[in-house]
Amino acid sequence: MKLVLSVLLAILLSSCQANSPVTQRSDNRQTKEISEPTIEATPTSKADDQWQVVSSDHITLNVTAPDAQSVKILYRPAFAEGRHVELKTLNAPADSAAGKFSTQLKVPSDFAGDVWAEAHYRDGRKKETKPISLTVESISPDELAGASYKHTEESARSDKITGGHIDQTNLQPGNSDIHITVNVPAFQLTFWQGNKEVKLYQIGIGRKEFPLPSGLRFAKEVIFNPEWIPPDSSWVEEHDVVPGERVEADDPRNPLGKVKIPLGNGGILIHQAFKPGDLGHLVSHGCVRLKLDELYGLIDQIITARSLSVSKQKLDQAKNNKDRFVIKLDVPLVVDINYDTQVVEGGVLHLYPDVYNKKTNTVENLRAELKDNGVDESKLDDKTLQQMLDRVTMSEEFVVSLADIRAGRALATGKTQPLTGASVSKKTPAANPNEKRIR
Repeated sequence: MKLVLSVLLAILLSSCQANSPVTQRSDNRQTKEISEPTIEATPTSKADDQWQVVSSDHITLNVTAPDAQSVKILYRPAFAEGRHVELKTLNAPADSAAGKFSTQLKVPSDFAGDVWAEAHYRDGRKKETKPISLTVESISPDELAGASYKHTEESARSDKITGGHIDQTNLQPGNSDIHITVNVPAFQLTFWQGNKEVKLYQIGIGRKEFPLPSGLRFAKEVIFNPEWIPPDSSWVEEHDVVPGERVEADDPRNPLGKVKIPLGNGGILIHQAFKPGDLGHLVSHGCVRLKLDELYGLIDQIITARSLSVSKQKLDQAKNNKDRFVIKLDVPLVVDINYDTQVVEGGVLHLYPDVYNKKTNTVENLRAELKDNGVDESKLDDKTLQQMLDRVTMSEEFVVSLADIRAGRALATGKTQPLTGASVSKKTPAANPNEKRIR
């Protein structure tokens, strides 16, 4: 009997061992991972840690994507505000065994941006390579620096970006490392040189129906005495104009004012505010408004930092006459527009109004913001957080230090304060521009 049991046990063990590899192979087939595709470009040389310089008028792009059926080559120009284009579709690999796709492209003279590949597989899956940053030799280091700037919805003034302290500086002439950031809900525009603040401006922004869009934009010119061509939209009726009409700079119906700075496509501008009450309010059609004297000051600083060949005489003439005058920027100026309603700056929490109703001012978001800034979650009960948010209005922010939040004194010591010197509620669109303003 023992002998029979021993034989049966041996047969069972042998059967399990024999079947085990088959099961494993089957599992391997079911869970087979697609290897990450890669892309490389030749001929290139290294410009810095990010950019590769194309050293010929043609470039060869090689994509390794084993088992892929086809590959798309994609390109995002450095100054195209997030859009990308398809350069080419490769429907068959040049080397099937290695899964290598290859193509050669002619390189335009202004080529600079990210290039990557999207591999398509027979089972419907898609995988993208990591992008490579390519440029031609004619693109300057300053332009590459601007193109390397990455957009974020975090305010540039947040402690998570600055480390808890914003250095300030007087403008350094000839130092072209400048950029602008805008935090829409805070009605703030900051002009930076390097990572130091040169000046903080109060602004007006787009109405709810014509919001100022967040995203990375680039200014390429400054235009004095701009004409205005009204679009075919119902809102132009308030200006007593006809769509398509050319409204000269000195015409009182022209809403652009004395000077404008276009921010790429879409009619988004930085231009003149017509009265102090524009600041801290939703007044424009998707644009940033600045007081004229501050707009002039900003332009002067851009000219000085970039060492642009614009004489004081020319500038004075443009400011005092009605003739159109255009200043071309040698390198596109980065303008990063953010939408951040919960900002810790210098250890102080600023809660700004959710001006475009994006549902950003929630208890969950506030809890996460404070946790990211080192506040113990046990100090954050939902009722208190909601009461903090409830104290924000369209014209006032709520401000409290992290130290007081940690001590449980957020509601007792926190305070509301006007967003700008002009942040008072407008009862009608025709508010008196001479009324007393609150600071």
